[in-house]
Order: sequence, then C-alpha cells, then structure tokens
Amino acid sequence: MPVRRHLLTGFFAVSLALCLQPDGASAALVNVTSYDMNNGNGSTQFTFGYNYFDFSYTKTGQASPDPNASKNGSNQSVPNNAAPKDAPLSGGTGILTNGVIATQVYSLVSGPTGNVSNAFYTGPNQYVGWKYQDPTITFHLASGQYVGSIALYVAANNPAIGDLNGLVAAPKDVVLDVNGKPISATMSTTSLNAFTSVITLSGFGHISSDSLFSLTLDRGPLQQDGIDYYNDHVKGFDPAHPYDTSMCVGWCDPDTGPYSSGFRYEAAGGQTGDLLAGSGLEPWIMLSEVQFTAAVPESSTWIMMIAGFFGLGFMAYRRRGHTAQLATV
Repeated sequence: MPVRRHLLTGFFAVSLALCLQPDGASAALVNVTSYDMNNGNGSTQFTFGYNYFDFSYTKTGQASPDPNASKNGSNQSVPNNAAPKDAPLSGGTGILTNGVIATQVYSLVSGPTGNVSNAFYTGPNQYVGWKYQDPTITFHLASGQYVGSIALYVAANNPAIGDLNGLVAAPKDVVLDVNGKPISATMSTTSLNAFTSVITLSGFGHISSDSLFSLTLDRGPLQQDGIDYYNDHVKGFDPAHPYDTSMCVGWCDPDTGPYSSGFRYEAAGGQTGDLLAGSGLEPWIMLSEVQFTAAVPESSTWIMMIAGFFGLGFMAYRRRGHTAQLATV
C-alpha cells in the first residue's frame, strides 16, 4: 500500500518537526488599527521644556497628525486622575504602536517639539509620559485573530544614574479590561536593558482580537530619586515661612501655589516629616511601545489537528479504494 505508507510517513515527519519546534516560535504580532487615550504631559508640569506627547498620533485616513497630538493632556500644572482630559486622542495610531522600542534613557530620546537632535540620538520622540496619573489606553486590533500575550515597553528607573532618573519609573501594575470587563492576567517585568523594562501580560488564554483591549498603567512606588527629592526639597518646606529655604537643599518645593510641583500630595501622599518606608508613588510613567502577540497553539494541539486531518484523508483514501474494487467486480 504505497499511498498508505506515504500518508503515515508524512504524518510522523510533520509531528516530529512540531515536537522539535519551540512553542510560540512562530508567534506573530496582531496589528493595532487604532488606540484611544488622553495625551501625555510636558512643560506645563515643570519638565524644563520637554514634552512627552504622542506627537505623531494620526487618525486613520488622515495625512497629518491630529491637532491634539501636540497638546498637553492636562492644562493643570499639577494633574491627577480626576483632572479634565484636555487632549483626547482617538481613531488613530502614533508613537505607541510604530514599532520603535526605546532603548536609551528617556531624556535622550525626548524633546520639546517631537523631534530630537543631540549627540546621542536624532529622530522623533520615542516616549509618551504622564505625571501623577494612571493612564488608560484602549486598543482596537485587526479582526480574525486571537491574542495570547501583551507586551509594554516602559522607561525603567536605573539606580546607576541616581537622581538623573528624573522621577520616572515603571508601573507597578497593568490592569487589563476586555470589552469593559476586568480580565485576570499574569504580569511579569523583565529588563530589556538598564533603561527599558518589558511588562508582559499573559495567562489569560486566547482572546479574540475583535474585542476591545483596555490597559490601565498604575504608578509604582517612590524610587530612591523620589525619596531624595522629598528629603531635599519637600520635607523642609514650612508653610508658615514659605520663603525660608534653610531646611531644604538649595530650594524648597512649596505645597501649593503656582510654583508648587504638587509632590507632597500627589507623590508623597500628603506626608510630613520622614517618609514611611515603601510609601508614596513615583510621579512619572513613560511608555514607548505596546505589542499584542497572536496566540499560537501548542505543539500537541497541532499534532491533534494534523492527526484529525490524517484520519479524514485516510478514510477518504479507503473509500476511494473500496469504490475502485467494486468497479472491477
């Protein structure tokens, strides 16, 4: 039975190849057709002129960036989650899905206008950043696929550069909602390099890409640069003597008023005196790229599927052979 031998040989060859192939090796990215969010923050929030906006955000079908792409997401110098969303973006894509993953310290790949030129980097901004907020971003994906994991590339707090981190750190948590409902996911954080962390969400099974995926990035705890800032510029401020800087290092960050960064209330939780261990929230989150990876069946699943196809093919072969025998009778 040569045909039968060929079928069996082909089945076992394919099965062996799949067993030797690592699971997920052929995983592909699911295309993001658009995402919706409030734009990032910048110079209004005391950044020495830097703006961490989604400058390239362009609506689908348009040739130039959305007018809100170059606007601050908050007109308040001290924003928070309850503040008005002053530069909403919807129906397009920009920095967060352009395929560029930042690998340098965020300050070297950011600038005031959306284009950067310095001794280390020349090109468009690579980060969108939010201060004192936990941003929510809703993603619309290409239909007809399944999502198996999600990766977020964020600016990391690098202890080696100390206070030069600029009060930026990776989120402590990323909350996943699908079609408006919370989904349990396993979150892991790894280092791409000293300046970039990769947050991966997985363990939620296979979710149709026709769904709406919302990610909320929750700020992480104060890092050493934030603790230093509090001790040097916030703890020593005396509201009864607002111009007395003797208890601060160089200058004091007031609690309120036009020159207040809002650190005491929005980062230190209103504390006075020494900070409680593990308390407070790092002011800034910086996000470079978000990727959705297509779900790939395990090798065992592929083998089961191929076995089913083999069985159907073999039965069809047997029927053809039986029909041929009847025709010769």
